[in-house]
Amino acid sequence: MTKGPLSGLKVTFIPQKIEPYKMDQMKQDLEKLGAKYCSNQNDADIILTALTSANRICHYRKNHMIPVVSVDWLKECHHEQKLVPLGKFKISVNNDTNNNKDKNNDGSATRSTDENIPETDVRQVDAFLKQQEKANVANVLHKKFDNIPADSMPPVERYAEEYEEDVIGDKKDSSLKDSLSGSTSRKVPKPIFITTQLAEGFHNSRYACLRKTPLEPYHNRRLVFLLQLLEKGRSLMEMSEMRSLAYRRAWAAIKAYPRIITSSVEAQRITGIGKKIGGLIDTYITTGTIPEAEILLSDEKFRTLSHFCKVFGVGPSTANIWWDKGCRSLQEVLDNAKPPASIRLGIELLPDFNQPMDRRDLDEIIEFIILAATSLDEEAFVTPVGGYRRGKEQCGDLDIIVSWTNPEKHKEGSFLRDLVEHLEKQGYIKHRLLVSDKRTNYHGRLQTTGGANMEKLDTCYCAFIQPSKHILRQVDLVVATPEQYGAAVLAWTGSRHFERDLRDYAKKEKRLAVKGHAIFEEDSEIPLKIKSEEHAFELLGISYIEPNMRNC
Repeated sequence: MTKGPLSGLKVTFIPQKIEPYKMDQMKQDLEKLGAKYCSNQNDADIILTALTSANRICHYRKNHMIPVVSVDWLKECHHEQKLVPLGKFKISVNNDTNNNKDKNNDGSATRSTDENIPETDVRQVDAFLKQQEKANVANVLHKKFDNIPADSMPPVERYAEEYEEDVIGDKKDSSLKDSLSGSTSRKVPKPIFITTQLAEGFHNSRYACLRKTPLEPYHNRRLVFLLQLLEKGRSLMEMSEMRSLAYRRAWAAIKAYPRIITSSVEAQRITGIGKKIGGLIDTYITTGTIPEAEILLSDEKFRTLSHFCKVFGVGPSTANIWWDKGCRSLQEVLDNAKPPASIRLGIELLPDFNQPMDRRDLDEIIEFIILAATSLDEEAFVTPVGGYRRGKEQCGDLDIIVSWTNPEKHKEGSFLRDLVEHLEKQGYIKHRLLVSDKRTNYHGRLQTTGGANMEKLDTCYCAFIQPSKHILRQVDLVVATPEQYGAAVLAWTGSRHFERDLRDYAKKEKRLAVKGHAIFEEDSEIPLKIKSEEHAFELLGISYIEPNMRNC
């Protein structure tokens, strides 16, 4: 049976009103999600139905100890590729409906809230949900990478006109054998026409902030993926920012390149790609891979360090310390490495934080923050930034900038403090993870920046409960005054490399200092007046780039 988010759940159907082809499709969906189809209700944990009439449901329902749920629940689980709480999908069915004692009862079944479902109906599924939650925690905390199969790669790019060539790998290199589909030989597409000149129209600049970079590469997807692996490897295992930056510059340029690269000569004409990376690209064109990058997909240390760095507050240095102490799982870190309370909390939150949010999840949280901010100030407004603003379909966290229209407001006290305490009282914020508030002594409970400079913006990184799924999400609240708003939106939209090159360009080419809250002329402490994010681009002498094209 396929492992999936519904693994272990036994499901049956009331087949009436479900067309045979739809039934077959739903059974396939169940299998893909890891659930088991049962023909007998007495063997099942849950009954799915398309019926809406309570009389008809009662007629076909044989097991009254398990809940009846709309087939829409399965559709939602399949769409989300995760276990969705039964919540609104539960159907309330009165077993005495057939008696029709209530003259006002029209005999229709209703979607139910938890309180009007008998305890016996939900006991088994509630137990299953708790079991799944425990399994998720165990998977994150106890996960080790010594015997886990290698991660997958994107497919090799196909050329417009090509031929295929057999590539024979080094038979002694057993580390790559599995990743090459169990063989040391494979066919690699080769271009018929090899180009050595740059593509027409490509903005060949060392500054990524001057060119448009889409969310996904136009071409060269696998090459970008492999260079990103090498960047991450240098950062995690060598802790070398300079060496990792070289790979980042290379893949950032290739990601925006408007055609497939056919030769290392062509690649080395791109600013930022030298002989070494050019040689790796030549190997890629010849073999369809970069061995030293591909081997990381099965490397225990690399994958373990990557897993450790998912914990809030943990970087390569701490991750390597844990590795050197012999820790191979987060549970071993908790047991043996004696992490401080703030990091221990980060580990405990990871099973929730590790679950990506789609745009519906993000929109749900944004709506609650809008309501909270406008309840404190009707002129307040909220701008989602980060990956959400750049167009990502899934995000690991949510960055929010909160501001207001009247520059005379909130000069005393702290709007951040008021907002966070309001959300805490409503039960949405469960933990303050990191707080920086310049005008008060307000700070996080477990981890605080103290007097650290977080770009002069009042900021709170918090664990925010998503009500519909009861999952804690990382939400970064940033409060910017009207004067700071334009610079803040520019700085927090990202990407990280776009922002880095933007600051570098401003400093070296325009003699301007770009900060998260303002832009300054060199050697001046007086900020330039910024009307909007678009105006900030004008001040820097850069053509405005839409957020969804800043994904370098």
